[in-house]
Order: sequence, then structure tokens, then C-alpha cells
Amino acid sequence: MTHMETRPKCKLWLETRDGRFVLGEGTSALLRFIRETGSLSDAAKACDISYAHAWKKIRKAEKQLGLTLVDRIRGGTGGGCSSLSEEGASLLDRYDRLRARLDDVLARSSE
Repeated sequence: MTHMETRPKCKLWLETRDGRFVLGEGTSALLRFIRETGSLSDAAKACDISYAHAWKKIRKAEKQLGLTLVDRIRGGTGGGCSSLSEEGASLLDRYDRLRARLDDVLARSSE
């Protein structure tokens, strides 16, 4: 028998109190790229998903929470832009803090 090295891994997602999915790895990455680029289109490309799919993910999370996560300005001659709302930035920051704490626990458990 060969010895296989293993390490613990897990997925993290946030749900509403009644168990409806709100935010996980994919949607958090999308929000992160929106914050960085100021563009939903660029964020969708960075996540390798279509613009329509990106909008669907954002709208679904907003509907579940009853909050606006992304503020949008429609395009025109100069193009539109997107940015995280205060609630969107807060939710992403909370998710990122939880992810970092969880990663730290997992790293310590594999020592």
C-alpha cells in the first residue's frame, strides 16, 4: 500500500436564516472582481461566465437578502459601471473574513 498525503478542504457558503443560498465561492469571486474592476462585464469575463449568468447570480442573491449588493450605472457613450453597495461590500468582507478563519483552522489541523 502507498501512503497518500491528504489535507482537509471544505466549501463555505452563506444562507438566509431559513436556509436559502445567498453567497458562495463563485458569487463572492464575482463581487470581488466587480469591486476591483468597476465592471460587471469584466468581472464575468474574469470568472469565465457569461454576462447574463453573472447578472442572474447577483439578482438571485439580492432577492434572497432583500438588499442591493451591486450599484449599477447604465452604459451610454462612456459606458456603464458597477460597484458594490455598502451592503454588498459588507457581505463580501464578512465572507472573506470567515473564509480566512476557516482556512487558518484547516491549515493548523493538517500540521
